[in-house]
Order: sequence, then structure tokens, then C-alpha cells
Amino acid sequence: MSHNSSSSPGITHNHSNSIAVGEGPRGIAISDDGSRVFVCNYISGNVSVIDTSNKKVIHTIAVERYPQSIVLANGGKRAYVTNYGSSSVSVIDTDTYEVGNVTVGKYPWGVVVSRDGKHVYVTVRQDKEWLAIIDARTYAVSRVRGLPSPSISVDISLDDSRLYISSTNSPTGPFQDALTVLSSKTFKVINIIKTAQYPSAVTVSPDGREVYVVGLDARKLTVLDTRSSATRHFDFVTCEGKIVFGERCAYAVDQTKKEVVEVNTTTHDIVRRVPIPGAFEPYDMTLDRHNHAYISDYQSDEVHIVDLLQSDGKISSR
Repeated sequence: MSHNSSSSPGITHNHSNSIAVGEGPRGIAISDDGSRVFVCNYISGNVSVIDTSNKKVIHTIAVERYPQSIVLANGGKRAYVTNYGSSSVSVIDTDTYEVGNVTVGKYPWGVVVSRDGKHVYVTVRQDKEWLAIIDARTYAVSRVRGLPSPSISVDISLDDSRLYISSTNSPTGPFQDALTVLSSKTFKVINIIKTAQYPSAVTVSPDGREVYVVGLDARKLTVLDTRSSATRHFDFVTCEGKIVFGERCAYAVDQTKKEVVEVNTTTHDIVRRVPIPGAFEPYDMTLDRHNHAYISDYQSDEVHIVDLLQSDGKISSR
């Protein structure tokens, strides 16, 4: 691991619930206690740390080129950032903001940490080498080759036994758009499930019974029943970021209409839409315990805050 660290203050530059961050914010995550939000700035190559109590950037952490996705682990003491342009994952100590960089392979995209905290799984869009596994104690890297097609997003089952990996290939590929279910012990393929066009995000539900896969180009949502392996497909929105779960429902960013959509987790219908004031190109979101959504905006270089409890929104016409 190589090491570096950097910090500088940031400011809120308007009077709305928006916070100025770096250039091209994408992946976003919130600490376990809800006190800090971390956002990957894809263009400027750093991570902004937002203090949620005063809505200001309190640190800017230099990583490597094109940070894409971020996940927090070890009780929020570690952040893992995929650097799409540097073939690496940055490991951030969230107490000291020191950074170490681990080489994983070309074009790393998605990242998830096992629930026991021992392994970090990274999707790598390099030919014939589509999953990297980092040992969270030693930072040694192993790789899984020969998955059906280059991978995008990844999540893990509640018992750490299965990985769910979305992937897309060229139009002539055998599995152009699919969800691969992989054993995290043997790394053997358990199942390959067809999805809608360009599966952009994979999320395991909090109870572990369903896996949500967003078909970005098709505007479809594929829902996998993890017990029966049955799938259902629903009309959805243009969404590149992850689905996040509240107490009774799920939420996602509608990039086209610049809204947060609320999804009934029983019927999987969109039941409410909440505008994102001032949004230009909303990308990804995270949620605090009070149902405040923090939404990265790739074009405006801001993070927008939307109170999903106080906002009435509008009932979907579907």
C-alpha cells in the first residue's frame, strides 16, 4: 500500500439544501452514526467529507484517478473507494483520513465488504478478470477470472455466502445483461439470471430475501427472490446509483426527472416522487436515520439534501 493524506475546508455556496463538493460527485456513503457523508468526486480525484450537523465539507481526501464507488466498513472506521482510472482501491482511515492504495486491476467499479469485515470484493471491468478480493487485514489481492461478462455492481448475502454481480457485455456476448450469483467460498457460478438492458446497480434487501437489479437503459427493475431464484420485472426509472432502504420502503434517484422515487417493497410499485431542488444530473444517494437523503449531483458538483419525511412529494400515476 502507498500512503498519502490531504484535507481542506469546503463551503456551502447557495441558500438551498445543497453543499458544494469536488468535481463530478458520484458514489456516496454515510457513517454509521450519521455524522458524516463521504462522496467520491470522479473528476477531481478526491473524496469530500460532509459534517451533517452543519452541512459543510470538513475534509477533502486525495485519492487516485476517477473515484467511482465508496463503501464504509469496520463500524465506519474504514472507507473503500474504487478508482476507475487508476486500477486501484483507496483505503481511507476515517479517523485520521490517511489513505492507502491497493492495486486490483483495470477499471474497478463496484465494491462491497463482507459482513464479517474480512474481505472486500471489487468488480473489475478488465477482460477475463472481473472480480478482485482484498484481504481486509493484509491487503493481499486475489482474483476471480472467467465470469460470464465484465462486471459492474456487486452486493453480498446476509450470511456472506453469495455474491450478486451485475454484468454487461458487447451485444454479441453470450450474457449481455445478467446477474451472476457466485459462491463467496468457492467462487463457482451458482446461477446466471437475465436482466433488463444495462444492469447498473445491485442491492440486497435488508432482510436478505430479495436482490434488486436496476436496468438503467431499459428503465426496468428486476427483483430476485433469493429463496426460490424466481425473478419479476417492473417498470422503473433511469437510475445509475444504488437503491437504498428506509424502514418501510426503498428509494432511488430518477436521473431523468430529477426526483427521488419511493418504492413499495411489497408491490415494487413507485408510490411517491419527491423533487430534488436545484438538481442537474443527480447520480447516487444515501439516507440517514431521519430519512434525509443526500444525493450526489455529477453536473452541478453538489450534494443535495432532501427531507423525505417533511416533503409531501406527489403520488405516482402508476
